Amino acid sequence: MSDRLKVTPDHFLPCLDLVSRCDMVLSFGGDGTLLSTANRVRHNQTPILGVNLGGLGYLAEITLDSLYPRVEELLSGAYRIEDRMVLSCQVENSTDLYYALNDVVLDKGAFPRVIRIRTTIGGRYLNTYTSDGLIVATPTGSTAYSLSAGGPIVEPALNALIVNPISPHTLADRPMIIGADREIEALVEGGHSSIILSTDGQIHRNLSVGDRVLIQKADYIVKLVLFKDKDFYDVLREKLNWGSDQSHTPRS
Repeated sequence: MSDRLKVTPDHFLPCLDLVSRCDMVLSFGGDGTLLSTANRVRHNQTPILGVNLGGLGYLAEITLDSLYPRVEELLSGAYRIEDRMVLSCQVENSTDLYYALNDVVLDKGAFPRVIRIRTTIGGRYLNTYTSDGLIVATPTGSTAYSLSAGGPIVEPALNALIVNPISPHTLADRPMIIGADREIEALVEGGHSSIILSTDGQIHRNLSVGDRVLIQKADYIVKLVLFKDKDFYDVLREKLNWGSDQSHTPRS
C-alpha cells in the first residue's frame, strides 16, 4: 500500500495519534471493520463513517458506489452525527477492561453442553439462565447477534440495554430491556472449560466456572456519521426487506 501511495514510513502515525488528529475516520469494510474501528477510536470520539464493502452491513452508512457524491455532502456539511452507547466489561479480579459497541457475549463455545449463568441487575438477583450463553446488547447491537437469538429491535437513540439468553433451556426465559444505568453481573455457576467471553466478536477471553463478569454503560460514546436523507427505519426496511411483498393486501 505504501508503494502505491508513494509515501515512506515516516508519513505514518500510530493509530491513537492518527485518530486524535482527524476530524473524521472512514471505515471501509463490513460491520466487523466498523466495530474494530470504533474500538480503536475509543475515547477520542472521532466521528466514524462506515463504507460498506460487504453484505448486510447495518452500521456502514454508505456503499462504495455512492462514496464520491457522499464525500461532496460531507465537505458541504450535509450530514449529522449520532451518539451511540458503548458497553464496558470486566472480569472480577482482573484489571483488563473491554468495550463493545454492539454486545458482550458469554458463550458455551464448541462444547455441546449448556452452561449456567447467575444474573443480577443493579445488585438484585434476576435469574439463573441454563442456556447456550447470554448476550448483553446495546440498542446499536439489537440488530446483530441479539436479533438472531430472538431479541427485540431497539431504536439506537434509546438509553437501554438488552439482556438476552441464547437458546435457553426453558421457554420462560425471555429477552429483557432494562435501563442503561444498571450494572449487570453475570456469574458462571456451571459449565465446562471452554466458555468464552467476547466483545463485539473482536476480543475473546476464556472463562471458568466461578468467574464473575461485570457489564455496564461505558464512560464514553461512539459518534457515527449519518446522512440527513436516511434514518434507522429506512435501514431496517432495506436490510430486512420489509414492505417488499405486494401480495399481502388488506382483506375487504
